[in-house]
Amino acid sequence: MKRVEYTKAAIKVLDRMQPKRRNAIRLKIDAFARGERVDVKALKGSQLLRIRVGDDCVILDEQTMVFIVIEVGPRGGIYKE
Repeated sequence: MKRVEYTKAAIKVLDRMQPKRRNAIRLKIDAFARGERVDVKALKGSQLLRIRVGDDCVILDEQTMVFIVIEVGPRGGIYKE
């Protein structure tokens, strides 16, 4: 299982979410870290990955044996230019 780390921005967003949404996101991230199949895709033009959890997306960076959760938020507003 790969280790998962969260940026301060990701923790701040997760702390403000409803508990049910927050738990669903954390469960999906943990499942991906264990190697289970989840809805994950590489972002175009970058080395970042995105995991879709219902109406939310999680942007993460896969480095060797560590996943760094960079951003969490609604699908429409998560992608920044």
